[in-house]
Amino acid sequence: MSEPDPDTSVASSYPAAIQRPGERSAWWIVFALFLIYVLAWLDRLIISMMVAPIKEALHLSDFQMSLVLGPAFAISYAVFGMPLGWAADHYPRRWVIFGGVFVWALATTACGFATSFEMLMFCRIFVGIGEAALLPAAYSLIADAFPRDRVTMATSVFQTAGKIGSATAFGLGGLVIAFAHSLGGLTWPGGGHHSYWQLTFMLVGAPGFLLMFLVFSFRDPGRRDSGIAAPASTRGELLGFIKAHAKLLGMATIAFTCLAVVGYSMTAWVPTYMDRHFGWEPARYGPALSLMNLFGAAMLVVVGRAVDRLFARGMRDAHLRFYSWLILILSPAILYAFFSPSPYVFLSLYALIQIITVPFIVYASALVALLAPSRLRGQLLGIFMFIFNIIGFGAGPAIVGAITDFLFKDESKIGMSLAIVVISGATIAFVVMRAALGALDRAVAAAQSQG
Repeated sequence: MSEPDPDTSVASSYPAAIQRPGERSAWWIVFALFLIYVLAWLDRLIISMMVAPIKEALHLSDFQMSLVLGPAFAISYAVFGMPLGWAADHYPRRWVIFGGVFVWALATTACGFATSFEMLMFCRIFVGIGEAALLPAAYSLIADAFPRDRVTMATSVFQTAGKIGSATAFGLGGLVIAFAHSLGGLTWPGGGHHSYWQLTFMLVGAPGFLLMFLVFSFRDPGRRDSGIAAPASTRGELLGFIKAHAKLLGMATIAFTCLAVVGYSMTAWVPTYMDRHFGWEPARYGPALSLMNLFGAAMLVVVGRAVDRLFARGMRDAHLRFYSWLILILSPAILYAFFSPSPYVFLSLYALIQIITVPFIVYASALVALLAPSRLRGQLLGIFMFIFNIIGFGAGPAIVGAITDFLFKDESKIGMSLAIVVISGATIAFVVMRAALGALDRAVAAAQSQG
């Protein structure tokens, strides 16, 4: 008789001792989740390469388009992140991810049938709801599959999917857009004509209905500290944890949220900036941005390994100290990027800025893994994601669009709007990280003393 799969019951019924998966099995979990996360970013970002045709077809302003790029996705992603984080703590994590992929694939495909601003907003809301299921469950699975001194490295490898997904969206997305454009759209029998941007949504949404089955290619590793049955509600314990670490969590939230604003604003608007400022079209800037994002993905692994080594050598505040070093070192690129007259210099500086905008969720999840028990991690990450996405993904692109429309009143000034957001966000993040070092050192020391 085969042994029972720990993923078939809720957390409270897991056995007291579960064997952590072997290294090969653990890395397969990372790989399977990696592929799913790549698809999530492709579905999430493809819209940023089609701003011009969507604006023209639906008669939108920059600010209206920014609502589709940011808040429509981000608010739903953030709001549903918390209940889905709770679900990841209490129910089979593989099924949580499976359901999420199905919803976002269906919603992305449905964007291809949008004929109005309201319809497109509605579809993007459901893309956000579906994608909100992935990260809390994925980070929880990875944290339980690896020993604590290797979690940052494993999480960093998984998080590179964000940049691989961005690269795929910009590189493959440019080719898909060109292919859809060459078809001249699509006419369904009795369903009317669909333009090339609508066809593009259909093409990138469809693969999700296959990749969602990847979650059943591995076994749930079990909850690391599930030896004592978890109560039906962990609300009191969660609030107690937040209260005990209020100063550290508050400062980390401010710093990482500022970096989320920087990263999501650039992801949403840099394709449009390349179009308006340098006259590059998707087929040209897509592969270039793809290469820059691949560089960011590669550096994420290098940085994650460096932090793990520093932490293993006794630097308890390594996760924030090393991050602050990166911001300081890269400050020239941050300050000059949107003032460069050369598209090639800009792309090089954009690649460098990726080193600080990519890993904020990795460091947030690593801090949660270091300090919080397994039964709280999904909920804590759901809270982090709520804040990062409401302010970062939701407000960031909208702020850029608002500055362009209402302050400069000139669409050609999109680069200046981006410069304001990028420089301000990076500066605040650096200052707050430095202020949080002492609190992080004390919190990690206390966690280590408790085993």
